[in-house]
Amino acid sequence: MNKITLDTFIQKYNLGGNVNSVKWISDGKTLSTRFISPDKSLLGELTLVKQTLPEFEVGVYDTPLLSKMLGTLADTVDFTLTKVDNTPVAFHFTDSIMSADYVLAAIGVIPDVPELKNVPEFNTLVNINAQFISSFIRGKGALADVETFAVMPLVDGLEFVIGYSDINSNRISIKTQSGAVAMTEPIVFNANLFKEVLSANKECSKATLQISEKGLAHIEFNVDDFNVKYWLVSQQVN
Repeated sequence: MNKITLDTFIQKYNLGGNVNSVKWISDGKTLSTRFISPDKSLLGELTLVKQTLPEFEVGVYDTPLLSKMLGTLADTVDFTLTKVDNTPVAFHFTDSIMSADYVLAAIGVIPDVPELKNVPEFNTLVNINAQFISSFIRGKGALADVETFAVMPLVDGLEFVIGYSDINSNRISIKTQSGAVAMTEPIVFNANLFKEVLSANKECSKATLQISEKGLAHIEFNVDDFNVKYWLVSQQVN
């Protein structure tokens, strides 16, 4: 298996170390996971298709450790399961010289990811492209300590304001094109998580961010064999 593919799978849910414990599920051809941030402000679903893998449903508790172990191996690895009494206990990775064994966790210690119910109508649409992704990542990098951003309606579209506050504040604003704008008040989201979402999917040239006035945003990325969906819950303004 191509190690870069596994690394990419990890990056899309790990989000810079914000989501570390998840359940991996494989039917032999598709690898998937559902995940939630510790503060429950982000939920996601990730699928990787067209693979040749063992079948399993296992707990990956320490994703950063798994990522570091994979980093010691060559670009092409064999991926198998170590089992005891027919129960998976470890991932076994080998290249032509080295091997690595990552111990799996019990499913019960992995945080539950709730099913989305009563999803509101998304009536504001934002066109996300490579320029916007680069601008937001650079803006958030300049305001490293800022934890939130707001999406604000304008007469002719929308504006993303990193560092938005009711009082005078350091802030960076990005104007965007919109397919539809129904929101009338600013809605605030976690800037750190959104920056990591964009960073993990920056190879995607086009996506649509959908926003509900009830305080939920949704974005989906499709690149090569990956499909990943994220939902962000609105935050209170500090």
